[in-house]
Amino acid sequence: MAVLLNTKEYNSDPYHAKAMYGNQNATGNITPSYGNTAQWTQDAPGWGTSGDMRSDWKIGAKNGKSHNQIVRVGRESGFYPNGSLVLGIRFEFGQTSTAGHAIWFKHVGAMSWQDRMWSSNQYSKKNDYNWHTVDLNFSSDFLSHIKNTSGYIKYIMLHFSSEGGSLTTTSEVKIRNFRFKWINGISGKTLILPKLRSYSDRAQIHYIA
Repeated sequence: MAVLLNTKEYNSDPYHAKAMYGNQNATGNITPSYGNTAQWTQDAPGWGTSGDMRSDWKIGAKNGKSHNQIVRVGRESGFYPNGSLVLGIRFEFGQTSTAGHAIWFKHVGAMSWQDRMWSSNQYSKKNDYNWHTVDLNFSSDFLSHIKNTSGYIKYIMLHFSSEGGSLTTTSEVKIRNFRFKWINGISGKTLILPKLRSYSDRAQIHYIA
């Protein structure tokens, strides 16, 4: 039986379903070690999450107060890439409400196998219902950290807020078209990407099939 590999052609930018999959709400604040090192706060009562960031990921709740929620993505399966292949991430997000205490997208980050996190700068609440593109490279010091012979990204980290306003609002933030940004490789050659594997196999960074 033929083995199906995850690949990238030169100058291509492939999508993969469940590139990082499975959500887990954090239970406390997190201070990043790389990128924007301002603390991420966590005090929400556990907002609901579902879906795959490739197509239909969302977080939603009814809020009448200001809260912040941190979500780890990758608790079930994913690429768990090593720093020798990955450069950054790209995806789109959109709000379903602009009302007071509606949920909005605040930060994105990446957590290493040693629980050291890179963070983006803070985003702001949008005044529209459009899709907005996030296209980021990880910082060079974070990439050096995960280029360790046993290093990898354990989670994609997401931070949401309902700060601002005075209403009680039911709302969602949605994410789609998530992908890792991979190195380009060599012209005319196919780059072999890591195997999409279970969380229990996340440390097996050399698995390709």
